[in-house]
Amino acid sequence: MLQLRLSADSLAATCFAISPLMQVGAVIHPRYPAALHHEYFTGREVRETLQERRLHLLSALRREIRGYAPGFMAGQSDSPGSDLEDELHRVATTPTHLVARQMDRVLRMSSPRDNPTSSTEPTVRTFLEQGEREFAQKVACELEQFWNDCLAPVWSSIAARAEADIDDRAHTIARTGLSGALNSLHPTIAYRDNTLSFGGSERGADVSHVDCGGRLRLFPSPLAPGWLVGVDPWHERGSILIYPTRRPSKPGSRGGPGGTAGQPWGNVIGHSRLGLLTLLDSPRTTTELAEQHHMSPSTVSYHLTRLHQAGLVTRTRAGNRVYYQRTTKAERLLDPPSSPAGATARRQDRPGRPGQRPVT
Repeated sequence: MLQLRLSADSLAATCFAISPLMQVGAVIHPRYPAALHHEYFTGREVRETLQERRLHLLSALRREIRGYAPGFMAGQSDSPGSDLEDELHRVATTPTHLVARQMDRVLRMSSPRDNPTSSTEPTVRTFLEQGEREFAQKVACELEQFWNDCLAPVWSSIAARAEADIDDRAHTIARTGLSGALNSLHPTIAYRDNTLSFGGSERGADVSHVDCGGRLRLFPSPLAPGWLVGVDPWHERGSILIYPTRRPSKPGSRGGPGGTAGQPWGNVIGHSRLGLLTLLDSPRTTTELAEQHHMSPSTVSYHLTRLHQAGLVTRTRAGNRVYYQRTTKAERLLDPPSSPAGATARRQDRPGRPGQRPVT
């Protein structure tokens, strides 16, 4: 488990942002599931695109990155939002000493089996031998090619969903403070006592404590299957967190705790139960829901029992934990389809334990 310590200055500077290259990073990350049933594309399709377009450097990075992803590849600036051209320019013009330092970390963390000597595929070291400046320019060029093939056709949809998620989190901050928003990002992310914890709270698990290293930037992603965190103890860029967006809402509606989506039903099933349903777009435990809604676990358990009896939530046991997730019936209650196309677009119920994302 990772624990990220946030200073008062880090908390004050914490912000949400939308970044084209962060979305690319969420997709080409080595742990992006090959068989993930995603509405945009699968990990297998990502790998095939890299091969067909002969994006050898991105392919090598995807094979060899283990535990640390070089921050310069995100092309981030101090502004909360930027366009693709600006980000690619920053990647291509990264100072050579920064490229060398960050890529040295990548090479030290990769293992020999990631670079078999019998392989005919070029390695990261092969490209670095051409020089750090050429390496950064090659990264930018291949990122642009991958973007044009995979993300450009669906960018308007991705950006709109990320914007909607940020609006939803802002609403949560206004009602419950920043801590409430941080606790709502993912079932395995928790904030308490100036510390953001990733990976659950299993007893006996190894815990790594890391300072934030500056501000924390949060990037909502419709493409990320789970969270991806990049820490910065070297104070080069600050820490970043990519997290999966909530389900899309209809125009003019607001999902999440305290939102207005499905609001008329609050007068029927009760506003507390409606609030629980809005968070159950992904599997969560009674304890997680109690913390996020500031209720006692027994009260949450009572409401979940009634929702389960009504067929509005599923209940799945994983080890000594029980996870709840809303059903298709609950989806229709919260956001009734306006057309047959909307009905077929809804997800199928796939209850189960949420997967954890590796540290980057």
